[in-house]
Amino acid sequence: MVTTIYEAAGGIEVFVRLAEATHQRCLADPLLSHPFSHADNQPDHTDRLAAYWAEALGGPPTYTTTMGGSESHVQRLHAGEGEYAVEAGPRFVQCVLDSFDEAGVPADPRVRQAIAAYVTWAATGPFQAWPDAADDVPQGLPMPRWDWDGPA
Repeated sequence: MVTTIYEAAGGIEVFVRLAEATHQRCLADPLLSHPFSHADNQPDHTDRLAAYWAEALGGPPTYTTTMGGSESHVQRLHAGEGEYAVEAGPRFVQCVLDSFDEAGVPADPRVRQAIAAYVTWAATGPFQAWPDAADDVPQGLPMPRWDWDGPA
């Protein structure tokens, strides 16, 4: 029996493909291309994004345990964007949704809806929580977890 969104989506391979396809779409978007072009300086950006999504959606804690990632660090990377984040968030979400087929996200509406709900929540909530400066982000933020019913 499938118990997590991560498992229902098909595991890390699907999230890696989703991160790669999303990254390419963001590079092609006039609004999103600039911040995503900086990610090319980090050759493991899509692997890190995939591990982050996978962990948040019920997968293994690869991002936090082996990639040295913390939620405070992630939030600092996205802080200080002000109004840009308000416009960029929905565009990023659309890039993710447009990548579902290419990445092989199962056509199961429940799986797609769960991933879409998580990405929408993250891009329009936590990633806009500190619009002024990275220094505003507190230490020790917990990694968000998302299950079939929303934030866990």
